[in-house]
Amino acid sequence: MKGVSFTVEELEQRSGVQARTLRHWIREKLLPKPIGRGRGARYDERHVVRAVVARQMRSTKLSLPAIRTRLSSLSESELLALAQGEARARGASVDGVPAPPPAPSYPSTAWELVSLMDGLVLMVSTTKGPLVRRVADEIYRYYGTPT
Repeated sequence: MKGVSFTVEELEQRSGVQARTLRHWIREKLLPKPIGRGRGARYDERHVVRAVVARQMRSTKLSLPAIRTRLSSLSESELLALAQGEARARGASVDGVPAPPPAPSYPSTAWELVSLMDGLVLMVSTTKGPLVRRVADEIYRYYGTPT
């Protein structure tokens, strides 16, 4: 996402950190300074990633100086990996795309729905082999109405 920039409100939304806290963290050098000043200040993915990781570290009761030291010792790829791990745990992602839902813990089966006519549907298991599909095809040819 090179070249993409955000307002402080967008950074707040993407990172889950209040704007007031973000500004404080910039003063404390946990985050880099914004591009520009005042209302024209813009933030990029580096700010999002660092804010997410700093929030994660802060939730473990680390002090701001300890977080600053830790952030400065990590590479950009390490920071991104930490941010993505935290985002997955929340069911989101750093780039704003929701994480896929977890696999169901209950037994499930895939089915095809074959509409025979308005109000009548045939359910065909996709795992039972070609014979079941052939029978379903015969039923459809005999009872199905073209839509």
